[in-house]
Amino acid sequence: MTVSLDNARSSDSSQDDLKKRHSFFGKVLRGTGWLAAGPVDWVGTRRIRRGWSFIGDLVAILRSGSTRNNRFKTKDSGGFDVHATAVSYGMSVPQLEARLRSRRLQTARIAYATFAFAWLFLFGWIWHAVVSPLSTMRVTSALYFLPFCALFFLISLYNALLNFQIRIGRLASWREYLATTEKFWPC
Repeated sequence: MTVSLDNARSSDSSQDDLKKRHSFFGKVLRGTGWLAAGPVDWVGTRRIRRGWSFIGDLVAILRSGSTRNNRFKTKDSGGFDVHATAVSYGMSVPQLEARLRSRRLQTARIAYATFAFAWLFLFGWIWHAVVSPLSTMRVTSALYFLPFCALFFLISLYNALLNFQIRIGRLASWREYLATTEKFWPC
């Protein structure tokens, strides 16, 4: 036991010595280290490789598909099987219906809030495009900001679709939701 503690102390002291030795050179050459690296490192190949790996991981996640909760049961026609779902969750049918009503209210609130944010961001984007002087920065900032507006509109549409599915009591596609003759707005 004492031998391992002595070895740990000596390794800690040697690491402290290395830190002290490298700290002076680190301070002197901190800003010029990239010059000694070479042109390949100037381009940022490590960052590009990390970014490429990250994109590959995202593609793998997207291709794997979503994992559906098998406890929520549907009939062959696509309608919700409330009784079987309540049994699989270990609750009564009225409790499940209360949760569905609560979720319907929640999706309606999220849909309206994100719809309002989408319009707010869109008006801000238009205002920025009109007020700022014409330059490449104006176009670049407009292109960077527009995806946020689209994202809020898509989140609003998704939650409205979820609300519609809960309201009609069956699975429905977004095309069916947009072409419905029933009430369009979430409630």
